Amino acid sequence: MQEQTNEKISLFIDDELDSQKALLVLKKIRDDEELQGVLQRYQLISQVLKNDESGLLNNSFAEKIHAQISREPSYLLPRKKTEINWQKTGLAIAASIVLAVVWIVNKIDNRANTSYRPPEIAFIAPQPLQAGAMNPRFNDYLQAHENEVYINNVERGQPVNARLVGFQQE
Repeated sequence: MQEQTNEKISLFIDDELDSQKALLVLKKIRDDEELQGVLQRYQLISQVLKNDESGLLNNSFAEKIHAQISREPSYLLPRKKTEINWQKTGLAIAASIVLAVVWIVNKIDNRANTSYRPPEIAFIAPQPLQAGAMNPRFNDYLQAHENEVYINNVERGQPVNARLVGFQQE
């Protein structure tokens, strides 16, 4: 029976057991210190075979650490409330204001130093257009988009090229 258990531990380490059998092996190992030692040896052998660096720990190593941690005192101290240092806050605000003023003054100085010359404007008197001088396509476009054309079409009973859209909210 011991050989079967050792074989199941070996299969467990090699991940060749199904989940139900693996749980049964783990329950047996949890309750038996001798099987825990077998598991530790088999794991060490598996690591050596896989060329991983390994080291053997004393069985009581984890227990010693646990005992030492449990002997450490616990301190439940209230956290110190952080207070706002108004002196540093005021200094930071003052520095920000000074920086903003320097930046604005620099912008104003740059604008004052640039030589600004207003553009020269030449007035050209409009000349009356002759009937043949205008592009016929442009003339047709202007006539099609003139308000009088729309009004005249409505009076004559011709349809207006406009679409009305309604929206009712329920």
